[in-house]
Amino acid sequence: MAEAALEIVDASAGYSGRIVLDAIKLSARKGELTAIVGPNGHGKSTLLKAISGLVPVTSGEIRLDGSRIDRLRPDQIVERGVIQVPQGDLLFPAMTVHENLLMGAYANSDGLAERIDFVFALLPKLKERRNQTAGTLSGGERRMCGIGRGLMAGGEVLMLDEPSLGLAPIVIEQIYEVIFNLRREGRTILLVEENAERIAEHADMIHLLDNGRIAWSGLGAELMARPEIVETYLGV
Repeated sequence: MAEAALEIVDASAGYSGRIVLDAIKLSARKGELTAIVGPNGHGKSTLLKAISGLVPVTSGEIRLDGSRIDRLRPDQIVERGVIQVPQGDLLFPAMTVHENLLMGAYANSDGLAERIDFVFALLPKLKERRNQTAGTLSGGERRMCGIGRGLMAGGEVLMLDEPSLGLAPIVIEQIYEVIFNLRREGRTILLVEENAERIAEHADMIHLLDNGRIAWSGLGAELMARPEIVETYLGV
């Protein structure tokens, strides 16, 4: 079994004194795809923000390769190698695709040319659109640009917040093929996804988050074999 890249140990977090995550305990092993599923509004995005340092951890610990990162600033966490691709991408619309990608490397410019080449090889549509402003891209192209910008940071752990949100089915297939290719290449991926069926076959581990707590953990096949859990928590 691979060792953990990212460990969350009894971590609680929230906003303005309100606890959203309560004693979360999970890990993302190196080179694996770990998925977080659950109903909307139950803490999935907050979990990624807590790992990124955007939401304060009030108790417990978050560790990267055994070292605590929950006391670091967001920019320091990025420098340590934990990269988040946020829900909705948050691109700079007036900048070109190429400029948006370069923004992803602001904290680490070593090997910049090689990373650009890697992103363009993985996402050839971005190479075609490199001089086009991000605001004129299609929804799928924006999502790809967001993933590419995250990869430009050269991080060890890539966190993706609902990359399929709002996209047409054929575009979702393209986005997930990119994600699964990254998984096959040995990237460590922490993925938030509302649709468990979409990632059940590919995820190495799935955690079900409900009301800020881990309600269930296991393999994708195990989750899909529990229709009472899927129907109750995921509405499938």
